[in-house]
Amino acid sequence: MPFKNPAGLYALLALIPFIILYLRRPKPKEKMIPSLMFFMREKGITKFSNLFRQIFQNLLFLLQLAIILSAAFAAAYPYFNSERAASAKHTVIVLDSSASMNALLQSGGSTTRFSKAVDEANARLEGRVSIVLASSIPIVVQEKGSASDARKVLATLKAKAVETHIGDAMLAAGELIQDSAKDSNVVVLSDFQSNLGTDVLVAKRSIAAKGAHVELVNVLGSSKDELGKLSNAGFVQLDVNKFQTTALVKNYDDTQRAVDIKIMNGNKEIAKKQLVIGPRSLEPVSFDTLHGSTELRIAQDDDLDTDNHLYISSPSKKIKTLLITNSDTSYLMAALKSSPNVELDVAFPPVVKQFNYDAIIVYNASTQLMLPGFYKEINKAVANGTGLVIAAQEGLPVYIKQFDVPVHFVSNGNSSKSSVVIDNYLTKGIDFGVVANYQILKINPGKEKDFAAIVAADDGSPLIGIYSSGNGIVMYYGLPDDASTFRSSYYYPIFWDNALSFLTKSQDISSFNVLTGKVEGIGEQQVATPTGGITTARLLYDDVGFYAFGGKTTAANLLSDKESNIRTADAFDLITDDSKLVTAGLKSTGEVVLGTKLIFAALTLLVAELLLVKIRGDL
Repeated sequence: MPFKNPAGLYALLALIPFIILYLRRPKPKEKMIPSLMFFMREKGITKFSNLFRQIFQNLLFLLQLAIILSAAFAAAYPYFNSERAASAKHTVIVLDSSASMNALLQSGGSTTRFSKAVDEANARLEGRVSIVLASSIPIVVQEKGSASDARKVLATLKAKAVETHIGDAMLAAGELIQDSAKDSNVVVLSDFQSNLGTDVLVAKRSIAAKGAHVELVNVLGSSKDELGKLSNAGFVQLDVNKFQTTALVKNYDDTQRAVDIKIMNGNKEIAKKQLVIGPRSLEPVSFDTLHGSTELRIAQDDDLDTDNHLYISSPSKKIKTLLITNSDTSYLMAALKSSPNVELDVAFPPVVKQFNYDAIIVYNASTQLMLPGFYKEINKAVANGTGLVIAAQEGLPVYIKQFDVPVHFVSNGNSSKSSVVIDNYLTKGIDFGVVANYQILKINPGKEKDFAAIVAADDGSPLIGIYSSGNGIVMYYGLPDDASTFRSSYYYPIFWDNALSFLTKSQDISSFNVLTGKVEGIGEQQVATPTGGITTARLLYDDVGFYAFGGKTTAANLLSDKESNIRTADAFDLITDDSKLVTAGLKSTGEVVLGTKLIFAALTLLVAELLLVKIRGDL
């Protein structure tokens, strides 16, 4: 063993007088012995053996010898090199918190991969401790805290319902050890089931090149055979629109299985369906989209519960719509009344009681009966987010001016085909027919970016166009019922249903249904999540379930084939590749100095000596 101060070993010379003192024969004292039987003749060799036997049986001698040895070696400062010592000053735990970490280690057991990872982490806490969660984004939950603090943090952590970026989390750990890489140890605890972003081995080499020691710990079961015994079926895909919902369920087992699906709306069970799914196969389950919050639930238990639940959110309230018109009946009025998504009120100028609506439609309304205050109130409502439809009608130039539409009236046209200019949510797959006696409009110069014509006449005049005004959206509709064939089209009521949804920004039901892992800026506000209430400005959807904020309920789902495939053995292959490709030269060593430990040992022995002398009565 090397020494930092070899000269300190000269302190061992103190053993010479120490041994001499113990070997020195004390001066004999004359005593009267009552009987000759106690006298016996001893040879020199016998006396010498008895003397050493007494010395080594003397505990006080042993303690004093140990004190001298400890002090002498402490003065020499012995040390040894250790790879583990290089990482003892700062440990960074990279903990996989993805959905697959919720899987059980053994089929039908109770211990999850995540709980095993936490146990492994607790056994590796050295020096200052940092903890990085590897999920959809790296999250630092502790930075250079104590080991005791780390244990408290680890006890509160749970695996989430997200995909993982393990390599990115490892790079984040590399940033935490930037100034002390050679004294740091990075421990990655994962099932390495799937990884998005940076490759794990590339991330390891990047950190190891800085001088840190990196350890990849596989928290799967003990063998591939044990892993193959796991069983799982889960939801992996969702297609939802206003009319129908279809979900795909996958069986990950090697045998056919029956899967019972419960469809819940609120707390009420609406229906129950049974699927028979072949090995490693998919089966769909379809039903009419329900308003409000819906949950699909796989009734059978398996070894991963996270993907056994599917949540769907659909706007539950109808679109509150005001139709301002002086026509008693019209195709538009009939279409709006027939829509299950529209709550319609009709106002006949000059009587319009209120403007507090989600959408307002001005259609065949007499400009002579429209009071000046109506325009002001409508513009105010649009600025606050109300959708507005201005239809082609007599007096259109007045409406263009009052509502500041970025177009100008040219003249009346004869007839034209209605051609789709922009294929989007409002126009996709719709034939708008032919229009007669249309009104020719031109977009004002410099306003091309402000007004988008989505349907146009042969001469380029916009027949349907949209633009923004404040927080609201305004649509010009130039296909009058009495001059267009579109009124009798199958698509007519569908178009108006979609148009109102678009104007009220609720057109895309997918905005109410997101994948876990998404981060959304929502402004500082209170959010009800599947695990409790939080206040945040940036919402991370990291659990499956419903999130309610700002009067809106959003459903989040995992829907990840890779995370649900808990029988994959990629981790075993990764660890094997790691052992082959990562060279020992990337590992650093550090010095373990024993001087301080030996000093404490000497002091402890000194206290023990004093206690022994006290007990013997010599003090």
